[in-house]
Amino acid sequence: MSRTYRDNGNQAASKGQRFVSGLLAAHPYGTCDSRESTTAMVMRGFRKHSILTVTLVIAQIPGAAQTQNRDPVITPVVYSVPGMSRAVVRSGIVFDSSAARPLALDAYVPRGLRKGERRPAIVFISGAEQVRNWRWFITWGQLAAAHGLIGIVPDKRYPRSIDGIRAGYEDTEKLLTFLETKGDTLGVDPQRICLWTFSAGGRLTSVGLQPDQSGGANGRSGAQQAGMTARRALVRCLVSFYGVLDLSGEVSAVSNEAERDSVLRRYSPVHALEALVASGGKSPPVFIARAGKDVAFINNGIDRFTSAALRLNVPMTVVNYADGEHGFDGFNDTAQSRAIIKAALRFVQEQTAAR
Repeated sequence: MSRTYRDNGNQAASKGQRFVSGLLAAHPYGTCDSRESTTAMVMRGFRKHSILTVTLVIAQIPGAAQTQNRDPVITPVVYSVPGMSRAVVRSGIVFDSSAARPLALDAYVPRGLRKGERRPAIVFISGAEQVRNWRWFITWGQLAAAHGLIGIVPDKRYPRSIDGIRAGYEDTEKLLTFLETKGDTLGVDPQRICLWTFSAGGRLTSVGLQPDQSGGANGRSGAQQAGMTARRALVRCLVSFYGVLDLSGEVSAVSNEAERDSVLRRYSPVHALEALVASGGKSPPVFIARAGKDVAFINNGIDRFTSAALRLNVPMTVVNYADGEHGFDGFNDTAQSRAIIKAALRFVQEQTAAR
């Protein structure tokens, strides 16, 4: 199956952009000016075992509105559907109380969910520590519920360091354990989870790329990892919007080669993917949204991840929004942004459908 999408667009990205610190709070990059090429990129992927070629060509049109320091705390996602505000919100549910500051989640549940009914869930993983009150993630949670899914917006520890990556990884694992053992109280089917990462949260895509004890990906494991319960939620699929997917540069300062390789295999998504497949495991299907106007270190990492995934024949869908900016889902109010959001939600619905 081959599809080609061509869109001349009606709004170009600005010539430069300033990154909102909240979106990138978990890594050491702050204000950036990006002038990436708008040349269309063709990626070949494999979705549900069928070859999918995605080409998104968006012409640059002068005079378009520019992105100017918009705040994700008050900025909603640019896509909406009728009834999304009717989601039932269960807020402040503590999923880990072992740390000095308890970690909590907000769950966005479809209205009318019957007692005992279980639905797939999307875990939205941001690049910051606490985003449950951000309008950005409130609307993402509402969108999930409006599509028949349960949206989960969690806290995590995520300071700017390798230790911070370890902490964020551990907290995401704890969340998955909570969803498997107690997700029924929220109506979550723990065997149908999507991890959806954004920006610096893209590093935590690696949580969904770890082998279980028998060599498969993200199944139930008899072994305990990082001192946590052995029971784990099954990650059915992965989505990443403009995510950090390669940690090579961030761990280059680790002088011990064996230690550096160990850190990369566990915490760097592209390296975790390669290690998973090398061990005989299978990756969950992946949806990648790349913002063509993003900074080079993010897009170079996405390019390395997608190249590795294609080489390893991983089921994958890639969309390159050539004139899209970092945070296009909230900052670029265009038909292209809405189409990508809609496609990603449809991807999750398909991949998490009951089997």
